[in-house]
Amino acid sequence: MGTGVSIDIPGAKEVIFEKVFARLREIDSQFSTYKPESEVSRYGRGEIAEPNVSRDLKAIIKACKAAEQATQGFFSAWATGSFDPSGYVKGWAINEAAKIIKKGGYNTFCIAIGGDILAASDSDKVWKIGIQNPQNRGAILAGVAVKNMAIATSGNYERGLHIVSPKTGKPADSILSISVVGPDIINADVLATTAFVQGKFGLNFVGGQARGYEAYAVDKTGKISMTAGMQALLA
Repeated sequence: MGTGVSIDIPGAKEVIFEKVFARLREIDSQFSTYKPESEVSRYGRGEIAEPNVSRDLKAIIKACKAAEQATQGFFSAWATGSFDPSGYVKGWAINEAAKIIKKGGYNTFCIAIGGDILAASDSDKVWKIGIQNPQNRGAILAGVAVKNMAIATSGNYERGLHIVSPKTGKPADSILSISVVGPDIINADVLATTAFVQGKFGLNFVGGQARGYEAYAVDKTGKISMTAGMQALLA
């Protein structure tokens, strides 16, 4: 997936980490757009017809089509002209990892892949997650205190201009970053990408159409804006 992975499972045995990382390596081998022989790369080149792809890839293609429709085309796995589901797969991969952890009997954990985080707790444990300053990656702008929530951040400050607007075909860069907090990591991931592409209108999209989700945005001047319910989540 071309990014770092961090997993914290209090009191867990090593075997559960081995299972989770094995699954994540499997997902990376299947969905990495950086690997020419991955299934998603071969599908993108037309070497595999859609009816013949794996069950997982069929599900991802279907989900990406649904997300594009639900966001009025602001989220698209086809924004660059070829199929790149990275904006969906990262959250989906975290969700897959969470399934393995829960199956292993652990319900308190935190998974972070790149700018996407899922923090779960069935105890008194409250996870405190920092929102990074896009103008100074060594600094934290704010903290979010959560128990069973997901946080997804979209921005160009780490990987350069890599998020393409499906509406213009050009990299989106009207804001520096936007973080979306809500109950589902996959939805939060899609919403963060969508809101980033929309720029100054992204907060309105999250606040107006995504019940249960809040957003925190930083514009190119460093000004911070947030949805109405976001303040209550800040630690």
